[in-house]
Amino acid sequence: MNELRAFDLAAGDPATWRITEDAFDADAQHHSETVFTIGNGQLCVRGSFEEGYPDDHPAAFMHRVWDDMPVSVTELANLPRWWGVDLWFDGERFRLDAGRLLAFNRSLDLRTGVLCREVRWEAPSGAVVELGFERFADFSSPHRAAVRVSVASDRPVKVRTRAGLDAHVENTGLLHWRVAGQGADESAAWLHTRTRNTGIDLGSACAVTLDGVKADAAAGGADGVPTVEHTFQLQAGRTATLTKLVAIVSGIDAADPIAGASRLALDAAAAGWDALREASDTAWRQAWERSDVVIEGDQEAQLSLRFSLFQLLIAAPRFTEHASIGAKTLSGFGYRHHVFWDTETFMVPPFSYSQPQIARNMLMYRWHCLAGARDKARANGHRGAQFPWESAGTGEEVTPTWVPDSDDRALLVRIWTGDIEIHITADIALAVMQYWQVTGDDAFMRDHGAEIVLDGARFWASAARLESDGHCHFRNVVGPDEYHDRVDDNAYTNQLAAWHLRTAGTVARWLADNHPGRWAELSADLGLDASELAQWGEVAEAIFNPAAPDGLLEQFAGYFDLTDVDPAELRDPARTTSMQQLYGIDGIAATQVLKQPDVLMLAYLLPELFPGNALARNYAYYDPRTDHEHGSSLGPAISAVMACRAGEPEVGYQHFLRAARADLIDVRHNAGDGIHGASAGGLWQAVVFGFAGLEVTADGWHTTPMLPKHWTRVAFCFDHHGVRQRVVVEA
Repeated sequence: MNELRAFDLAAGDPATWRITEDAFDADAQHHSETVFTIGNGQLCVRGSFEEGYPDDHPAAFMHRVWDDMPVSVTELANLPRWWGVDLWFDGERFRLDAGRLLAFNRSLDLRTGVLCREVRWEAPSGAVVELGFERFADFSSPHRAAVRVSVASDRPVKVRTRAGLDAHVENTGLLHWRVAGQGADESAAWLHTRTRNTGIDLGSACAVTLDGVKADAAAGGADGVPTVEHTFQLQAGRTATLTKLVAIVSGIDAADPIAGASRLALDAAAAGWDALREASDTAWRQAWERSDVVIEGDQEAQLSLRFSLFQLLIAAPRFTEHASIGAKTLSGFGYRHHVFWDTETFMVPPFSYSQPQIARNMLMYRWHCLAGARDKARANGHRGAQFPWESAGTGEEVTPTWVPDSDDRALLVRIWTGDIEIHITADIALAVMQYWQVTGDDAFMRDHGAEIVLDGARFWASAARLESDGHCHFRNVVGPDEYHDRVDDNAYTNQLAAWHLRTAGTVARWLADNHPGRWAELSADLGLDASELAQWGEVAEAIFNPAAPDGLLEQFAGYFDLTDVDPAELRDPARTTSMQQLYGIDGIAATQVLKQPDVLMLAYLLPELFPGNALARNYAYYDPRTDHEHGSSLGPAISAVMACRAGEPEVGYQHFLRAARADLIDVRHNAGDGIHGASAGGLWQAVVFGFAGLEVTADGWHTTPMLPKHWTRVAFCFDHHGVRQRVVVEA
């Protein structure tokens, strides 16, 4: 791992809680910015420097602060830059592209979410300056964050500092904020901004103190950049420490966000850095007590899993049920923060098992977005709720129809997923049922979950078309394997639709038997009656299911007729691009090469469809045809689970490593766009459901361990019907 990047895996247990970097590589700064993202479940900030650097991608995002944009419809607006601190030494501005960098170290403590950086820098004047940077987002509060900078010098030096707020930020060229007001004095600054299209007000405020020296303080700043400035003479051997305590409040959360932010910043200043750290550390300790998974015998696996869980924890909507986690979390501009099937299939399960309230919030987001799903179904001529492929603030479809070609910006590429990748409606229902099974949260199911499942079933029954062969077919669709789009009878889509329809019937009977009042209310609202419920069962039985006499399920109609590819080409270690890039979009679609294996994903989610040796048969066929190295980041973690279930844990471990290295090693060369959230959630599933072999059923739970040879122990906790369970698996 260290051969590829500078993130240190030094010996000793602390290394499995800390991401470190002991050299600055300007060419890899966007990757590092992603890796060193911190947050608190409401807002996140990338790991860009406080003082800035040329061509950096500084960004901070907050749940629910959406603004319109071309092509991709909407995105979270990059927050005004609250973490910035500018410094001058003897009139020369400190930045790593100036002067001479003598030493550098950056570290992220996963236990506390504190990002630290130590720099030894020689100014153009010859002074050697020691600088220390710390920042964290208060994990106990949705609105607070803190920055601290310490400076020392080997000789007397005149120092100037500037700390404030900056509205002049962009989302890869797009400007989302208008300045509505600002102010500053000698100890604090505030800024009022408003999104240009959605009209969301945002209040940002900071309280600034300087300790260790006597300094002149003054308010400053240009339009949209209120600041607090200090000037002082720093003697050799003395240390000056600047503390900046920040509060950010949106108009969604408060009637007067400017007053709210200012009050919170001043209260934070009164409490002080140590009190904020203590509150934040306590909240983190409680989160890790519920979420940590211990792996003994493999430091890289342990650190990678904790890093993945950390990135999920900081992006998960801990403080609201009106948001969820986008495909690239809150760590970058990738996918414009839209919510995909990735969320329910990969990211919700770790929370359903370890922190069910967060999973409930994420599922409630889908419930709040039912109106948008119903609008999509109606627009497509269907009944019920058809969830969008990409969702944002309202639940309407926000998948772009056309995007510029990455190789020729004069050309456009048609994006079909928003039109025909329809399996997401069943994926969401599956997450609802899994949450209910493990938590026993009947109140959620009664009031919210049942409505998601039932109205989704109405969509499937409406969308299915009975043809002359007596079967219902779903034609011109896309399954999880996006190397093959516009196919007929995708096995994953068909079988998930049939499962959804059958499950909805079960949910309807449960609701009618146990909560007749709610059933009467919901059936009236949805227009459900006995004949429609019966129809669901008939449609489920009629949905085309290709015969598989030898146990091998065809991924979609005609898949077995496609050109096979030499496995050696797929496993060529010299290959650095995806098979789709090598063959082209049309070329790869004519082969059996998979971006990710639909059939194995189906077997993972609905193992009852693969009795006897059918799972092993399908694994043996589809796993070698999958572009594991450079295809989808979603696939490797699930392939790890399926390898374990096929009795091949060492192969599963190789798949696990591909998922573990998605962001820390940047194996797909796109981590600079943000964390691969699905891979992070899948990594937890690979360990818990794969290597530890946890299975929860109606009768309880059990484990079927399948540990890699060098793992000696796996331990974790999960909630089962409100009771904390501890699982320990040993070699």
